[in-house]
Amino acid sequence: MTIFRVVSGGSEVQIQITMKRNSSRKIYPLRWALCGAVLLIAAACTTQQQQRQTASPSETPAPKSAPAATASNEGTIKTDLVTLRKSAPASAAIGETFDYTIAYSALENLDSLTITDKLGEGVSFVRSEPEATPADGRLTWVLKDLDKGASGTIRVSVKAEREGTAVNCATVAAIPKVCVATIIGKASLVLEKTGPAEAVVGEMITYIITIKNTGSLTARNVVIVDDVPEKMVSASGTRRATVQVGDLAPGESKTASVAAKATEKGRFCNVVKATSSNAGEANAEACTTFLQPGVKLTKEGPERQFLGRPAQYTLVVSNSGETPLTNVSVSDTAPEGTSIAAAPGATVTGNKAVWNIGNLAAGQERRLNISLTAAGPGNHCNKAVVTTGEGLTANAEACTVWSGVGALLLELVDNPDPIQINENTTYTIRVTNQGTADDTNIKVVVEFPAQIDPVSASNGGTIAGKTVTFPPFPRLTPKQAFEYQVVGKGVTAGDARLRITRTSDGIPAPTSAEESTRVF
Repeated sequence: MTIFRVVSGGSEVQIQITMKRNSSRKIYPLRWALCGAVLLIAAACTTQQQQRQTASPSETPAPKSAPAATASNEGTIKTDLVTLRKSAPASAAIGETFDYTIAYSALENLDSLTITDKLGEGVSFVRSEPEATPADGRLTWVLKDLDKGASGTIRVSVKAEREGTAVNCATVAAIPKVCVATIIGKASLVLEKTGPAEAVVGEMITYIITIKNTGSLTARNVVIVDDVPEKMVSASGTRRATVQVGDLAPGESKTASVAAKATEKGRFCNVVKATSSNAGEANAEACTTFLQPGVKLTKEGPERQFLGRPAQYTLVVSNSGETPLTNVSVSDTAPEGTSIAAAPGATVTGNKAVWNIGNLAAGQERRLNISLTAAGPGNHCNKAVVTTGEGLTANAEACTVWSGVGALLLELVDNPDPIQINENTTYTIRVTNQGTADDTNIKVVVEFPAQIDPVSASNGGTIAGKTVTFPPFPRLTPKQAFEYQVVGKGVTAGDARLRITRTSDGIPAPTSAEESTRVF
């Protein structure tokens, strides 16, 4: 049963329509109901007009004015499938564009909903929202796939073209739908294995295995098998690890881990396999390059060194491996009979120098310097040791033969200078052992120039013409010296150059010195 309430001319007309449902269809034709309602409304309006004319036959009708805005006319149809409500203004002026609305609401899931609106006489279609399909004075909207509770409003704009009553009717046809869903899919396994790209030989590393069901059905009886490659050893001591995963729901994932280490350097790939009863198999691989660490220490210094002089040693510590080294420390201990003269950058405690280097990258090296002095002659070897935070160590040694050496300083001084012809001058010859060892059989020979003749010589020196020869000095110890004096007389004016020559057992090569004396 559908009830319409219509207000017209201040009077209310209630129309009750009882419709019989056609049990063979789900579509309810409503056009005849709306049109019948319109006819009843028109009849009611005619009856009211006749009653007014009968009550006052002699009254002159009042002048007609433009329709004024009144309350909206509304009508509602409700079925088991859909509710349709139509609303329009009670009046409009000629030439005026006015709107009316058609609101719908789905009471069940609908495959489609067709709404048809027939324009009344005296109006023309202007536009609608949403856009309608106009044909033969009718507007049609076809709405697809409406879920239960879906609703909307259609707004129609028309233009009043002539005076009269414009009656427009809307019909609705709904096709219900009922749906069932069956998931059709499959289980699909994705296996992933991750581990460090690089590691150190002998270091225990962990691989992470992740299995995931990326399909739409549950994967059944999933098992993971991981075989450790050769030249690697697992933490458990076995070559194979098996993980019973069980069932995996769609989107579910699980993880497992395997620890292993390499026994030698190289690149080793660890392969893992997953099986199931309904999702097939999946494989994954993780490869790790195992690097060999190493440290190297070298030490270089002089094979021989003279006493009293420091011996300079160079230590080179280098990362000879393929991995970084941490907490690198080098220590050098001076042997007995020697002492540390200098060790830049080191902490020196007694006869031990320690350098704390820190980290060394692969291939990187550091150069260290240390100097030692010896108190006496002999062969002294000193060792250096390097250690790292990784437990690596290396040694280096350098040996030096320390010995003394004679080093003779030859000095020649004349006094006075200059001299006149027939005037004497005295030459003082001084020999000093500046070395660290005795020198023996030191011989000194003096050669006089043409401008000066030798007159006398001390310490048993013999004169032969222009030459003075001193007997060999038997032994000259370090820091000791001896002197000779030779007297000469000027004989010819000029710039005279006196020359002395020295030889010895320790320094057999001759050493010469000259002294200039001016004779005038």
